[in-house]
Amino acid sequence: MTEKIDTQGMSGGTVKGCTDNVFPRDPETGEPIYPPFNPSPLPIFDDKERAELKEIMLEALKEYHEKPNYSPYRLDELQE
Repeated sequence: MTEKIDTQGMSGGTVKGCTDNVFPRDPETGEPIYPPFNPSPLPIFDDKERAELKEIMLEALKEYHEKPNYSPYRLDELQE
C-alpha cells in the first residue's frame, strides 16, 4: 500500500490556459501563498432574537444555581 490516491485531480483533465489553482510560492519554503480568507458574516439571529435568547439563558442559569444542594444520601427522608 505504498501508492497514494490523488483526490485533487479527480475532477477532470486540465484545460489549456487555466490557472485557477496556481498561487505564488514562498521563496524560502517553496510552499504556496494562499490569499486571505475573509468570509462575509452570516448572522443566524437578528439583534432582537439575540437579546431574547440572552435573557432566556441567563434566567436558566439563575434557576440552575438557585437549586438547593441536597445530599445524595436522603432516600430515607424522602420515602414514606
